[in-house]
Amino acid sequence: MDNTMQRKYNALHATYWMGTLCALGFVAVLLQHKGLTNTEIGVVTGGSSLTTIVLSPVVSGVCAKVKRFSLQQQLIGFFAVESLLFSAIVFLPLPKALLMGLYIAMYALNISTVPLVSTIAMNYIADGKPVNFGLSRGIGSISYALCAIVAGQLVGWFSPAALGFLFLGANILCVVVLWRMPATYSKTEAKADCAASVSLFGLAGRYRLFFGLLLGFGLAFAASACVGTYLINIVTSLGGDASMLGVATFFMAASELPVMAVAPRLMRRFGAKSLLAAAALFYIARNGLVCVAPSLPVLFAGLAFQGLSYGLFTPIMTYYVAENLAKEHQIMGQTMIGVMTSGFGSAIGNTAGGMLQDAYGMETMLRFVLALTLAGALMVVSLRQAGKKQNVPQLAKESN
Repeated sequence: MDNTMQRKYNALHATYWMGTLCALGFVAVLLQHKGLTNTEIGVVTGGSSLTTIVLSPVVSGVCAKVKRFSLQQQLIGFFAVESLLFSAIVFLPLPKALLMGLYIAMYALNISTVPLVSTIAMNYIADGKPVNFGLSRGIGSISYALCAIVAGQLVGWFSPAALGFLFLGANILCVVVLWRMPATYSKTEAKADCAASVSLFGLAGRYRLFFGLLLGFGLAFAASACVGTYLINIVTSLGGDASMLGVATFFMAASELPVMAVAPRLMRRFGAKSLLAAAALFYIARNGLVCVAPSLPVLFAGLAFQGLSYGLFTPIMTYYVAENLAKEHQIMGQTMIGVMTSGFGSAIGNTAGGMLQDAYGMETMLRFVLALTLAGALMVVSLRQAGKKQNVPQLAKESN
């Protein structure tokens, strides 16, 4: 393995997820500081997720066809736009409607860049420059976790406006890393343009098992997104504050590195579908403990299952796309992962979670979280069992 390449890709994830923590991890804290209610925060985060469903395929489709600019250069352009939007949100006194609109746009754009970061690794691997995506993604999780501790302390000492400075600093570092990385371009060939431009609906029809697995994880992710967005409310209900939110987020994100780092080895030993089924079951453990937690230590214990749920799902599904989807469909396949989780899933979890809290209280929201988790996990496990009994023609290369 080229250690220099690995270090650079590690640095990309470290800086990328620092910025994401500032923009998304403390969304409820920042928007509550700006005067929004839980329902309005749900509208922002749910609206962002719905926007992602439309925006992410457009971004990926355009980037797949652009030959003049590398994927790194395209990401730098997106980061510049995000920085302008987030700076306006944090530092300017905006009307509530405009504030919500800008946050929806910034949040959706941030999520829409995730497939490009993944595709850079897959391109390097295809070019004979192997990198361990799981290790890099795990380092991103550690970076997210450590930044959460810092952000929690700064918000407690100063105000949520500190998130704006952290976000800009992280983006500047990320741009420096991208400039120093070997450029890689979309691998879509001209003769494959028709296939490469397949829509999400077309992709779902072509790879039905892939879509079914993502639908199940979308429901489990909806439950987790609901917990993540309103985690500050759960923490305060158990006697914590913004600094404890940072600790809770640390437990969540830090647990991902060990699992993500060994993901390639686990793939070789157990196969993708078995690992995805295991991740679905660990979602039950994660969200179940969070929902019944009587104290902060139990809450932290539940959040520590993030590594075996989301931390296992993320790299395995990324490798799954690289191995089972045609090359010209892989950027859109990576995009569909984001659409079904951060898009479809987050839209359901965030919107319903805010409304349920304001209308019926937190206990009702937590029961909703449990129901979604069980439904999603059972769907994934059922598809895994069905895959054992029959050959799925559209995923003929798929491993058990």
